[in-house]
Amino acid sequence: MAEDLHKDKVTRGQFVWMGVGGGIMGATLGIPSAVYVLDPAIKQKFAGGSDIPDDWILAGSVFEIPSESVKVYKVEFPQKQTYDGGGEVLDEGELILAVLMSWEEGKMPPLLEGRGRADLSESETKELSKSLSVFSNHCAHLGCPVRWFPERKEILCPCHGGIYDINGGYIGGPPPRGLWPFAFEIRENGDVYVKHEFPGPGSKPYVV
Repeated sequence: MAEDLHKDKVTRGQFVWMGVGGGIMGATLGIPSAVYVLDPAIKQKFAGGSDIPDDWILAGSVFEIPSESVKVYKVEFPQKQTYDGGGEVLDEGELILAVLMSWEEGKMPPLLEGRGRADLSESETKELSKSLSVFSNHCAHLGCPVRWFPERKEILCPCHGGIYDINGGYIGGPPPRGLWPFAFEIRENGDVYVKHEFPGPGSKPYVV
């Protein structure tokens, strides 16, 4: 009797196990690339370290931050991707992050009203630091970029509806907390420098 060439020689059970095995293999192969991309974030959150140097980076100036609004700055952090097993540098580049700045409750400090650019005293930089909020534009839910909506006076996440106030504080939606604050310091000339450090909620404004 001639062999039936159209007969499916793979049983349903075998087909299911082939699918499961393929999925496991695909996930396994994808882990290295995912770790490569997320490594700085993983180290920062869980290991207390990062491949981003612990340097102060210029972000903006207190003289550029208006009342009743949020100022957005693009900050370039130098970055290295290394292999921990041997310390070999695999790649060097820049991590570009959006840093948001606003005054507490949107109110510009009186000492800046009607004042042009001029050097600040130590007491003035300390006073401004207490009124300034410097935070990330990545939603605390799943990391989507957020946007400031001036007509609503709120910061909104377009992905899942997270809502924050003008200083990055939580208002509503799925995020578990407010936006992550950056470590920052104000220099004598009014320039604001930031570090790639994200202290926990409740530490805003965070000044070192």
